[in-house]
Amino acid sequence: MNKFLLFIIIIPLFSCGKQTKDSNNNAEQQVTKEDTTIKVELKRFDSISFDPKIARKLSNKEILSTFTKRTKRRFDIEDPIYQAYSYKDQSGEYYLLLSERFKETDEKNDTLYDQIKALNLSYRDKQFKKKSSIKDDIDKDWETSIGFWNKYSSLSDIDNDGLADLILVYGTMGQDGYTDGRVKIIIYHNKRRITIRHQNSDYDGRLTKISKKFYALPLQIQQNVKEKMRLMMKNKHAIFFKDWEAKMETNAISIDGL
Repeated sequence: MNKFLLFIIIIPLFSCGKQTKDSNNNAEQQVTKEDTTIKVELKRFDSISFDPKIARKLSNKEILSTFTKRTKRRFDIEDPIYQAYSYKDQSGEYYLLLSERFKETDEKNDTLYDQIKALNLSYRDKQFKKKSSIKDDIDKDWETSIGFWNKYSSLSDIDNDGLADLILVYGTMGQDGYTDGRVKIIIYHNKRRITIRHQNSDYDGRLTKISKKFYALPLQIQQNVKEKMRLMMKNKHAIFFKDWEAKMETNAISIDGL
């Protein structure tokens, strides 16, 4: 009789314990899922943030009339210019052109691109001259698409020195989306080009490479870039090493780890 009563008591306890464990597992799964959910979608036609006092965005009609077939051939622009900006500062007048090469549309109806190009032109005496350029392709072995992340790019005079500061950001998607993609941040300041390169990974570790010239930039620009990096983390487009900010405070040029 005592054994029978003990058996009756144990069964409900075991059942409650199992339910609690299952509930905890479900909660952990929900947290994990929530943590990896993209907070803000990156869209192809997102505009670069710019100061209207020094810059403006060109309309499609202006792009077609300003950058003729002849001009595009001269600067080796083979793909459509889908966005362009003009800006002026104390050093002169400039144009920023963004182009991309269509790859395919996948089964999810996502439009994928395999190459991007940015061109920065100076304009003087009614003539264009190349100031700088960026060109990058996907790694066909593991990346699916590449694009400009204009939501994190900006064109303004951040340090108030009379010269425009361009921060241009682009990135890729891998087989697991942004989780195994890469990010590149290019900062143009006072005729200098400074880069931050980052590789996402949940398997082999994350790696961020920072040009040592970054730490010579005015503090306003450094802080602006770090804020963009924080937003990338928040929106799940980049996964930097957990102590990346502390490492950058020590002027680290290489930050890696899970």
